[in-house]
Amino acid sequence: MRCTLLIGLAVALCAGPAAAQREFPANIQRQIDLLKEEPTVQQAQSAALKFFNVGAEDVEGMRSRAQWKGLMPQLEARGRLNKSRLDVDTTNLTVDDLPFLFDDVTGEVQEVQVALRWNLPLLVFNAEVLDVGSLAVLQEGVLKEVTRLYYTRRRLQIDLILNPPDDAATRISKELRIDELTSTLDAMTGNLFTTAQARRERLQRREGGF
Repeated sequence: MRCTLLIGLAVALCAGPAAAQREFPANIQRQIDLLKEEPTVQQAQSAALKFFNVGAEDVEGMRSRAQWKGLMPQLEARGRLNKSRLDVDTTNLTVDDLPFLFDDVTGEVQEVQVALRWNLPLLVFNAEVLDVGSLAVLQEGVLKEVTRLYYTRRRLQIDLILNPPDDAATRISKELRIDELTSTLDAMTGNLFTTAQARRERLQRREGGF
């Protein structure tokens, strides 16, 4: 029976709203329609890549900056201040023991050095470009994890709609699992699902005249 219901749901979703309404009771159809208002898996994937800064545009930008890094000079600046003073007293002991020659030498040196250095070999080969290329592995991991979490959550939602548990404990356990998956997806997508839910609730309140 459970398999038949799941197959029927898949056929209904593909055939359109009219077929779905003929297949399921009105209360079940309303719950299924609410699922359609949630973010799609593609939206979740895009939000996750953006959240982790590993989207296609982000990676291409990092690769471009790494390739042209050799053209950016390194600026070096140094400063030095040197002050000196030399006093020379020459005393003639035969003339009242008074200095008859006084030399006063003072000097001050201020020096500032500025240098620009280029690492031109980086234009030929820069290991950082390879590091950026390794982000493709991270991209794949993020996409796989978001997809897995999304459809695990969706299967639980559909199962809870089509096969509601008879006992409260089982129902609460499944609802908690759905909440856990939602929180995990929110953490990976910048609160995509919570934001979408809040937006739907605001829209419903406006339509209801509240």
